[in-house]
Amino acid sequence: MEKLVHLFIPRQSNNHKAKILHSSSLIVIASFFVVFQALINFLPRFGPNILGYASQISPDEVIRLTNQKRAEAGLSALTYNQTLAGAAYTKGRDMIDRDYWAHTAPDGTQPWKFFTDFGYRYKYAGENLARDFSSAQGTVDAWMNSPTHRENILNPKYKEIGIGVTEGDLAGVDTTIVVQFFGATYVDQTPQKVAQVEQIKTSTIVPTTIPTVAPTIVPVTTNLPQVQAEITTPKPNQRVLISPFTTTKNLSLIVVGLLLLVFIIDAFLVSRRRITRIAGRTFAHVAFLGMILAIILILKSGKIL
Repeated sequence: MEKLVHLFIPRQSNNHKAKILHSSSLIVIASFFVVFQALINFLPRFGPNILGYASQISPDEVIRLTNQKRAEAGLSALTYNQTLAGAAYTKGRDMIDRDYWAHTAPDGTQPWKFFTDFGYRYKYAGENLARDFSSAQGTVDAWMNSPTHRENILNPKYKEIGIGVTEGDLAGVDTTIVVQFFGATYVDQTPQKVAQVEQIKTSTIVPTTIPTVAPTIVPVTTNLPQVQAEITTPKPNQRVLISPFTTTKNLSLIVVGLLLLVFIIDAFLVSRRRITRIAGRTFAHVAFLGMILAIILILKSGKIL
């Protein structure tokens, strides 16, 4: 108990300043963070594969949220296309298998090749990529906050969508990659002018009536590829992954929050006991730590491309 008081409460044993606020203690804390971050970065190369970003992102939910954003902008909903979904899943799998994170593969393969490999004859095509997100909402929000990705989502030329969600080892860390493919195909239009002229000739004597066909509402379901469902479905004995970003963020919150609390207690006790300090800038320290704490709180994981 005495050691804790010495560490956190200003008293005679620590020269009326909490030991944790001494320069030597702050240097130790800073050094710990440097070593910890180095371990986080290099552990995947030398240690067990326990780092990663575990998530359960549903392709259906990504499509729903995407169409929701389009509806808010007054655009028509995109139609799920299983061919695009297969192409998107293959693109994600290719990035994991060949260990790259880019629109273009190391050998120069463009994303449009995955469209054509699956027989999708596109007139317009687009691609959004995301990784290390834990939810579909976070993924779509990140895309919408990026001007170029937002432009893809709200492009009126696109009519169809396919989502591929893959999990695997990328650069030594288990991650989840979301590939969003947009497309619009060439539509073959059959000329009808000849048929209309012939109808006029043969129907001059006998009047014809145009039958009215009642519209039929058919429920549409998105049948995603079975292999994709297997990858995104949690398994009972699946190991728990440690997220590098979340781990660092939580540790930073604990340390910075603790220092902020100790500074406030220190300032209160020093003021109450009327202890005079030659170089006391408690307010500046509290403001600085408060700013760091705010930055940590608004930081979010995930990358988009």
